[in-house]
Amino acid sequence: MASYEAVCTASFIHLILGLAVWFKPPAESCSPAPNLGSWIFVGAPILLATDIRMYPKRYMHLPYAIQFLVETVGSLAIIEFSAIVVWCALECLIHHLVRLLFLSCGMGDETYLALEYWLLLIPTTALASTLLYIMKMAIIPHIPIKSIYEKQQIKVQLDERVYNNLVRRRNRSKNKYG
Repeated sequence: MASYEAVCTASFIHLILGLAVWFKPPAESCSPAPNLGSWIFVGAPILLATDIRMYPKRYMHLPYAIQFLVETVGSLAIIEFSAIVVWCALECLIHHLVRLLFLSCGMGDETYLALEYWLLLIPTTALASTLLYIMKMAIIPHIPIKSIYEKQQIKVQLDERVYNNLVRRRNRSKNKYG
């Protein structure tokens, strides 16, 4: 599993700084859809990057800086590929499908252009949220709610000899001080 520091560094480089190291981003955005869907979608490859072991165990004797660098570069590659190649293709597909659907249903060009931002917001956000949820369910194990609020019980089995010794010691201490 990649260290959280390396994945957070790669996320910072991609999301906040907006740098693309491996893939050339499109000259303009993939579609006129809002960025909310892409920001939600990037959470899925970030979860994926935290779950992949990028640094082999046989090289653990090397300094941590090398491990950090390898994991950061690997995480950045995963995040960039997912955001630029996969999400851009999905966003273009959604844009064309929404435009085809609404214009074929009889919506006017001016009305469509006026509402295009909002018409694309819903499907892109829904798809990104669904993909993030699927990735979360695949990587983070399900924790049942009962295990949180139920009283935890520990069962201990004692050997008969140990139990008899404990009872004898207790009886001695009662007789001695009682």
